[in-house]
Formats: sequence, structure tokens, C-alpha cells
Amino acid sequence: MKQIINALTIVSIFLLASCGGSENGSKTDSGESKSSTPAAAAVPTMKIDESTWVMTDLSPVSSMIPVSLKLPKDVKKEKNGNGGVDVHISDWYDITISSNASSSVKEAMTGDKSLSINKTESYINGKLLIDEPNGFVCSYQMKDEANGNKYQPESHFVFYLEKDGAIYSIQDARPLSNFSIAGSAYSEAIAKQIFGSVKGSAKIN
Repeated sequence: MKQIINALTIVSIFLLASCGGSENGSKTDSGESKSSTPAAAAVPTMKIDESTWVMTDLSPVSSMIPVSLKLPKDVKKEKNGNGGVDVHISDWYDITISSNASSSVKEAMTGDKSLSINKTESYINGKLLIDEPNGFVCSYQMKDEANGNKYQPESHFVFYLEKDGAIYSIQDARPLSNFSIAGSAYSEAIAKQIFGSVKGSAKIN
């Protein structure tokens, strides 16, 4: 009988020991479960070597866009649903060239600012980094969400061409397939550098 009691005691000790651990996390001194937090995803970046960029005619991609500008050699280009051209600089960075229906560059610029830096119902901390008659570079930040989700500031540019009443806009954009990329990937340095390249090379054919 004494041997049976001792055996039961040993089994009980093992059972209590096996229940003390946690399969998916550890426990704090207070007994609360503490799970590990995954590391934040790295923010992508890219090096822009303009010496490898070449003048590229976009009219073979879309007849509605008789525009040429310097782009990376052999970069992927495709006609979009609006008749413009999307240039895929990377899997998270596009340049879009579009025909603009505005009556002037000034009107087109006012419209684009109203959708970005001046869209105060959606964005905060808006500021102009470059503001010129034919284009601008700006920085803004999406408002925090009610669920606590926060966003980083991001920088973007728009440049305009005009000839004989026809207006075309060239601007950077997030690909829809990578819309969750951190805002800081769209840095002030990248926006200013590509804006400078577009400004110095873009022309209507």
C-alpha cells in the first residue's frame, strides 16, 4: 500500500511539472503569458544610378503618351487602363505618365495637390519640398487609424509637360500589388533625385 502511494506521488509531481510550461510562449514572474513579438519588416530602398538610364520613347507603349524621358535601360513598361504608361522601377516603386485633361499646368497642379499634400481629411504633416511652375515634390503622412495603426511620412513628386494645349503628368506611385510598403521607403532623397532626372530629360516628342 505504501509503495502504491509513493508511486502516485511521483506521477503527480511529473504531471504538475509538465503543466507548468507554455508551448507558444513563456510566463512572466506574475504568471502572465508573454509571447514573442516578430521583428519589424525591413524597409526597402533602392540605389539610383542615373548613368545607366537612357532616353526612352513611350509612344510605342501607348500612342496616347508621345513622351520621352530617361529611364533605366530595359525597365518594364506597360499601358495602363487609363491609356497612360506605368514604368516599374522596382516591385514597390512605379512612375506613371498620363495625359491630363486640365486646361493648364497650374490647374493640373492644383488638382494633384488637392489629392495629396492638401487632402487634410486623410493626411497630416504636409509640406512642399520643391514647388516650381512645372512640378513639385511634397511630403505627407496618412492619419493614424482608430485601431491604433500608425503610418510613416512619405515623399512623392509630380512633373508636367505642356505643348499645344496638351498636358502630360509624370509622377511616382505605389504599385497596387505592394500598397503596404512602409512610407519611409518613399524617401525625400529618392523623390528629389527622380524628380530632377525627369525635369532634366522629359519632353513631348
